[in-house]
Amino acid sequence: MNFCINMNKHLVFYTIKSLLQIRCFFLVLLSLFVGMFFLAGCTYQSRKAYGVRSAYYWSTSWTDIPKSYTFTNHLNRLYVRYFDVVLNESRVPVPNATFSFNSSHEFVDKENAKSDISRVSDSLEIVPVIFIVNEVMRKPQPQLAQQILDRVLQMNATNDIHRVHELQIDCDWTNSTRQHFFSMLQQLHTLASKHHITLSATIRLHQLMQSAPPVDRGVLMVYNTGDFTRRSCEHPILDMRDINPYLDYLSDYSLPLTAAYPLFAYRIAFRGNHYLGILHADDDLPLLPGDTVITRKSTAEEVLLVQKKLMAIRPDINDEVIVFDLSKNHLSYYKSKDYEKVYHLH
Repeated sequence: MNFCINMNKHLVFYTIKSLLQIRCFFLVLLSLFVGMFFLAGCTYQSRKAYGVRSAYYWSTSWTDIPKSYTFTNHLNRLYVRYFDVVLNESRVPVPNATFSFNSSHEFVDKENAKSDISRVSDSLEIVPVIFIVNEVMRKPQPQLAQQILDRVLQMNATNDIHRVHELQIDCDWTNSTRQHFFSMLQQLHTLASKHHITLSATIRLHQLMQSAPPVDRGVLMVYNTGDFTRRSCEHPILDMRDINPYLDYLSDYSLPLTAAYPLFAYRIAFRGNHYLGILHADDDLPLLPGDTVITRKSTAEEVLLVQKKLMAIRPDINDEVIVFDLSKNHLSYYKSKDYEKVYHLH
């Protein structure tokens, strides 16, 4: 009898002990789960805030060393305009304004055989960008895709550009040129894939209303939203009021999208209210006494407003943040904190 009572006491003791152990086990599991959830949340927020940092470089030569070198140290990807495609006098597509990979700046080591831009490409991915004038696509161009790819591959090989996984085509195509342009893109996509190169295309805001081009992804150009030829237009580079009408087409757009945002300025010359042109240098245009030069500039705060608006519609659109552009004249208008605001989405 005493044995049974002792056994029952031990049984109760071990039962309580087991229950406590099980309770502790589940508390540990719960703590681990909460910790993992917290870390996952932090990782997601970090990815949103510190995603792929990219920029366009739209100059015809790599001239702004060493400032550009300093900036590119913080980038993951650089979109470099390799050349334009225009029509010559015989109405035949030809390359124009080809990018010069070397700089004459004294910072360059003249005995170094590598081009300046290739030294940058050792630490980041280069995406060649080809700008095609819309007029080129008003008729079929069956040879253009092969010609573009051959020239890009040759420029890469000549200048030691090795980390190229993507090719981008920039064209302000319209309804009248869409068929020929899309046909060329389909051909180029097939040719590029044989070299393990994906194809992307720039997408203007007005092109969101059209069918998507046959490429792997698009880059939405969120700048030059107003008319800079009108003196009364105070925000021609970026204005939320100009963007709003196109947002209805953003959520259902069929391509994966990344957005490119403006951190640049225009110096625009007017004679009265008559637009004369953009001044890239002081002697670009013959100015007369009484002519006015107005600077139009986008701000980091304006970009942040647009970023958040787009992200509310397409949550992944800012996984890569692209700034236009890294040219010397544009870099001079901004401080490092401006770029950090845009890249961090604060």
